[in-house]
Amino acid sequence: MGRPKAPCGTDAAYRRHLREGVEVDEACRRAHTEAGRKSSGRKLPRFDAPAVTTEPVEPPSDQGDEPDDMKLIVDTLRTVFKTVAEKDPTRIAPIARVFQTAVEATRGPVEPPKELTLADQLAQVRAARAARTAGKGATA
Repeated sequence: MGRPKAPCGTDAAYRRHLREGVEVDEACRRAHTEAGRKSSGRKLPRFDAPAVTTEPVEPPSDQGDEPDDMKLIVDTLRTVFKTVAEKDPTRIAPIARVFQTAVEATRGPVEPPKELTLADQLAQVRAARAARTAGKGATA
């Protein structure tokens, strides 16, 4: 006779659900999350920690009437990026994506170099071949 199954709402039940291939219910999912926090020593999830900025961000004063919003966003993200890089480098990736998007928005659309279509490439090769042929016939 085996041991009784762990009741739902425990970490053991969460692992049993996974092992048996059964959908994990919310109570077991929460229990597993709490067990992970206890084992790692964390009391709150990482995203609950407030981001601290060390430098105040001032709006740019290069235009007298109205500040450029995108420039302000880029400057703020740059400051946050530097601060987070110093404090917790593992959290840089999401900020880097937002920062890259904002920088690209301020610079305008960057068009990749146009690639020639197959028809254009064929036309170039035919023109080069015709030029070589015409050159050989003229010298002979």
